[in-house]
Amino acid sequence: MKRRLFRTAAVLIGAALLASTVPASAVSASKRTTPQATVLASGLNGPRHLVAGFGFVVVAEAGNGGTLTCPNATQCLGRTGSITLVGPGLKYPLISGLPSLANQSDGGYAVGPADLAINNGELSVVMSNLASGVDPVTGANPFGVHGPEMGRLVHYPPALPPTAQLGADFGVYEVQNNPDGGAGAPAGAEKESNPYGMTAYGDGYAVVDAGANSLLWVRPNNVIQTIAALPTKVVNGQVVQSAPTAVEVGPDGALYVSEISARPGSARVYRVVPGQAPTVYADGFSLLTDLAFDSQGRLLVTSMHTSGAMFPPSQGAVIRVEANGSRTTYSTGIVSPTGITVAGSDIYVSNKGLQAGQGEVIKLRLP
Repeated sequence: MKRRLFRTAAVLIGAALLASTVPASAVSASKRTTPQATVLASGLNGPRHLVAGFGFVVVAEAGNGGTLTCPNATQCLGRTGSITLVGPGLKYPLISGLPSLANQSDGGYAVGPADLAINNGELSVVMSNLASGVDPVTGANPFGVHGPEMGRLVHYPPALPPTAQLGADFGVYEVQNNPDGGAGAPAGAEKESNPYGMTAYGDGYAVVDAGANSLLWVRPNNVIQTIAALPTKVVNGQVVQSAPTAVEVGPDGALYVSEISARPGSARVYRVVPGQAPTVYADGFSLLTDLAFDSQGRLLVTSMHTSGAMFPPSQGAVIRVEANGSRTTYSTGIVSPTGITVAGSDIYVSNKGLQAGQGEVIKLRLP
């Protein structure tokens, strides 16, 4: 088992974050059981990926939009995204005022802060983007001065007050490089970018771009390199793109990537070694939003909806791959989960992740 202890005292007010990853086996039969679940925090706006340790959780909140600018008829941008520290009786915004695009009607289905990681004492946040809004010539996002962070990494060196430094721009990289060549995309949508998941990797960060179907490496100088393009697949005669949603480092040094792959049963978890083609580690899932490994080496994934219906918010699941290859599905109280992380014997899930003001972080104890 490999453990990574992160400390950023100034930004995280002394809280240390622990993440661990260990290998898991392939998937076969499935059973359902009920976990012990505790709501650690509620009233969150679009909670996404999260990290945890020592009884605390730090979660990326995508926000609930605002009134700064409206790039289309249904969504508007504001500065309501945040990075929030939660714990028993605690909900504290470490970083606030990040851009957030959401439904005008209810602030739901937000696009904004999606994931966070710490490397060499620096907190970094990946900002998701309106994939179809990337300029096909320049790669610029459609928000201009109202949301220059969208579609980029944002770095916070360990100092108070937290001061943002704009990092790698994934839309620009996609337009200039297009790692998947636009495979499976409809005409006019061959170049899209929506970075969604990240993890500390080497001296930088591994990042998955759901719009670009790619796994990327961002070096400390914010130079982006392609690690892998995630392949398409054919489901019921239709070509389906990967749309990777999360990446974690395994104890073997390989990268593990989940994908949303918007057809029921078509989502996979890939194992990726730089310089080699991705290999399927586990498959047959629906709408995966995140992955982790527990202390016994079992794969954990969050499925937004096991039937493949992404909208409206519906019952989802945490699925564990057992040591013998079978699956155990936990679905009681799990609604549109959007993130998962492990600290010791505790499992934390971002729950009701598509709903403004109704999001939760729940703690699971699984048998």
